[in-house]
Amino acid sequence: MEEKRVNTESIATDLPAWDEAAALEIAGDNLDLARELVQMLVRGLPQDLSDLRRCFQASDWPLLTATAHRMRGATSYCGVPALDAHLKALEDSAKAGDRERVDAELAQVVREAERLTRTMTPTE
Repeated sequence: MEEKRVNTESIATDLPAWDEAAALEIAGDNLDLARELVQMLVRGLPQDLSDLRRCFQASDWPLLTATAHRMRGATSYCGVPALDAHLKALEDSAKAGDRERVDAELAQVVREAERLTRTMTPTE
């Protein structure tokens, strides 16, 4: 049976970097908490991305799968649907051990992490 592939290139344009309404629902309508949760996620992204890259370079698909899954645990509490969707696609690609797909999905995760960071960084 052929595995169904999802075109994740369009996810970034279809989903917001941060969905305030979803974040508020998750945080019990507490905007300060919702913003703090997403800021904590953003602060951890550089290390998380570094960990993902290290796993990719070592072709360590089980650890890459686990790292993407752990990151999704955090994204599920932050209302960041685009990054979450790309992390899910990365996790699935790593489980399959498909280096080419993992490479493409990792690039998408990096782009979404950058977009989220720009979205959540106050302008002066």
